[in-house]
Amino acid sequence: MPTRRHALLAAGAGLATATASAASAQMREASNSTRLAGKVALVTGAARGIGRAISETYAQAGAKVVLFDLADPSAVPAVEGFRIANSVEFAAAEASVKALSPESFAVRGDVRNPEDLVRAVSLAESRLGGLDIVVANAGYVRWHGFADGTPEDWNSVLDINVTGVANSIIAATPAFRRRGGGSAITLSSIGGRMGAGGNGAYTASKWAVIGLTKQAANELGGDNIRVNAIAPGPIDTPMYRSLGQIRSMGVDSAEAQDAMLNPILPLGDQPALPPEAIADTALFLASDDSAMMSGSVLDVALGFNANYTG
Repeated sequence: MPTRRHALLAAGAGLATATASAASAQMREASNSTRLAGKVALVTGAARGIGRAISETYAQAGAKVVLFDLADPSAVPAVEGFRIANSVEFAAAEASVKALSPESFAVRGDVRNPEDLVRAVSLAESRLGGLDIVVANAGYVRWHGFADGTPEDWNSVLDINVTGVANSIIAATPAFRRRGGGSAITLSSIGGRMGAGGNGAYTASKWAVIGLTKQAANELGGDNIRVNAIAPGPIDTPMYRSLGQIRSMGVDSAEAQDAMLNPILPLGDQPALPPEAIADTALFLASDDSAMMSGSVLDVALGFNANYTG
C-alpha cells in the first residue's frame, strides 16, 4: 500500500522530471538561437500552420524572414469545409515573427505567379542583403476520388502544389548563386509516399514534389544549392482538421481521426503532431548541420513511414 514516503518520493520525482524538462527546453532554445544567424529566409504559405511555425522557428534561430502568402481565400476555388489563410492571420504571423526578428517582413503574393516570387526575392536582397533559404510550403487541397476529379480539382491543386513549388525554387536560384549557395526546402507529405483514397490531385501533387526536389537537387548541386523535402504525417493544422479531410478519411470528428491512426503509428498516441515538429526539421535542413544533404526526403510522421519505405 502506498505510504506517505512513497507519495513524497513520487512527487519529488515528478518535480525533478519537470525541472529537467524545462532545463532541456531552455538549453535547446539557447542552442538554436544562433543556428541561422546572418541568414535570410523566404517562406511561402507563411500565414498559419506549418509555414508560420517555420517562420517563427527561423526567426528564433537568428534568421531574417520574408513571409510570403496569398492571404486571400477568394483567390482560389472554394472548398467545402476549408479555406486558405486570410489577411488577418497573415498580419498576426508577421507580428509574431517580427517580435523575434525585427527586420523580418511580409509580402503578399501568389506562388502561381512567378513575378510575385521574383519580387519577394528582390525585396529580400535589397532590404536584407541576400537570400540563403527558401521554404516552398504553400499548399492547397481539394478532396475527391481519382476518377471523380474535375479539371478544376486537378488544375487548381497542381498549379499551387507543384508549379508553385517550382516557381519558388526557380525565383530563389539566382539569389542563391549570388550568395554562393543556398538551401531550398519543399513540403511533400506521407501522401507523396503512398496512395491515399479521396485525395486524388493532392496525393499526385505531393509525389510530384518529391520528383521535383530530386531533379532540382541533381541540377543545382554544382552551384552549392541543396534541395531537400519534408514529408509530414498528420499535423494539427486547419487543413488536416478541416471537415473535408475528416470526411475523406471516412470519420466524423478530429477525435475519430486520431483513433483511426493511433494503432498504425509506431511512436504512440499523438497522431496529429504540432506544426513545430515540422519546423524543427526545416531548421535542420536550413542549417549547416545538413550541409552534406541534398535530394533527401525526411519523413516526420511518428514512424508511420515504417509501413511503406524500404
